[in-house]
Amino acid sequence: MTPSTEKIFITGATGFLGSWIISRLIDRGIQVVATDISDDHRRLELLKPDLPRDLIDFRICDVRDAETLNTQIAETRPTGIIHLAALQIPQCRANPALGAAINIGGHINIFEAAGKHGIDRIIYTSSIAAKPRGKANAPSNFYGVFKKTDEEIARIYWEDHKLPSLGLRPYVVFGVGRDDGETSAITRAIEAAALGKSYEIPFTTRSCFQYAADVADVFVRAAVSSWDGALLSDVTDTVHSTDDVVAAIKEVVPQAAVSCADILRVSPSDGFDTSALKEIIGDFQERPLVEGIRETVNLYCEIAERHCLSDV
Repeated sequence: MTPSTEKIFITGATGFLGSWIISRLIDRGIQVVATDISDDHRRLELLKPDLPRDLIDFRICDVRDAETLNTQIAETRPTGIIHLAALQIPQCRANPALGAAINIGGHINIFEAAGKHGIDRIIYTSSIAAKPRGKANAPSNFYGVFKKTDEEIARIYWEDHKLPSLGLRPYVVFGVGRDDGETSAITRAIEAAALGKSYEIPFTTRSCFQYAADVADVFVRAAVSSWDGALLSDVTDTVHSTDDVVAAIKEVVPQAAVSCADILRVSPSDGFDTSALKEIIGDFQERPLVEGIRETVNLYCEIAERHCLSDV
């Protein structure tokens, strides 16, 4: 593999999506500065049991700590930033002040540091939760409000400082390591099927269900691209129902004992736009739902076998 001249600074590196993105960056020989408030990289180790340590610089960093963030960026001199660090819906609901400090304050610190050190590629996670919905025609929780605010902050940094950014709005992302947040129920259902257990998804909905590898590949391709403006994009416009998810799980694992509760979870199911993303990375392919589920089932079975062998 030819070494890449790119080096990507990632926040929220121990999280589910961060682990998948790091895995895909490593596959391309791209150096990673992996930062988080935790040094627990169990999710990444599930995906990469034999980590190439020469490609990863693990560091502790809280995005609320602007001084440490600036120091680490100055020391590592990355070519781009993927900013993922955030509290999810349940944590923002339980502690809105902390959620705002991390999801908004941390977001501002990233943009300030990028501008100070001349980094002209910021890819950050917004969310479908930022889209308006329901009677209020607005985000329905603190998390969505914070993410919508982040989108506006990115716009102002372009207008005032010409700092390019790309906000990506993944929605229900599934795959090994997704163990946090309300919509982790989709992954839990797939894991249960793989391991021969029963599981009820605690809601029914129509939404975008995306395989983690596909989403991670989009982030990686954007991180090595260039563009002008504060762009914002959905990551897919493909919509399925939770009944479709259950049917796909049973196609992969015919004996699966998975189902959906009869509780409606209101989600945006139309109006998705991926044109800004395609402007940056060109056309991109996503696996059919059943194939993403198949790969997830296979990986859970491989991990279970790996654990059995280690216990012998």
